[in-house]
Amino acid sequence: MNNRVYLVLIIVLSCALLFIGAGVVGGVLFLQGRSLTAAAFGTPDSTNSLLTPVAQNSGLQKGEPAPDFAVTLMDGTTAKLSDFRGKPVMLNFWASWCGPCTAEMKNIEAVYQKHTNDDFVILAVNQGEGAETVQGYKELWKLNFRLVRDNTNDASRLYRVQALPTTIFVDAEGKISEVHIGGPMSIEFIEGRINKLLGAGN
Repeated sequence: MNNRVYLVLIIVLSCALLFIGAGVVGGVLFLQGRSLTAAAFGTPDSTNSLLTPVAQNSGLQKGEPAPDFAVTLMDGTTAKLSDFRGKPVMLNFWASWCGPCTAEMKNIEAVYQKHTNDDFVILAVNQGEGAETVQGYKELWKLNFRLVRDNTNDASRLYRVQALPTTIFVDAEGKISEVHIGGPMSIEFIEGRINKLLGAGN
């Protein structure tokens, strides 16, 4: 009888730990009443996508000055967002363990290759992972745009990032043009936003 009681207790405790663990892993997304499920891998315009306007989620507003921050480049030097003032910038907050982040990386690369001669900057801001991890990821997926590291997560706090991926489009004047949460973003979606920003600068 005692053995059965112990077995039941072990099962209950195991289930509780799994539940708590899931909350920790998915807690950031759950803050918005969402979970990272297969729905996150839908098309950007589908109703199942996590892609939503930032105004409904973080309090950042279109037209506000984009907060400046410093990140670590792959060579170990630092750069600030303000270093790219005068050029439209796409900020993409990501992590190597984030499925939707990886799913949209090839699309970001495709758009980058198409706009290599344009005055446009892509900063893929990694969330707290080491240099070796980011470098290995860059090589694995053959990415040529800037992958940078937010070692202290200061940038994500400034932009109130509560889900990954989060993508922020900043115009040439350094103001927030548009923010989207979730993904993966399609090539057409990304290119449409970039063309809009490039057109506004002409």
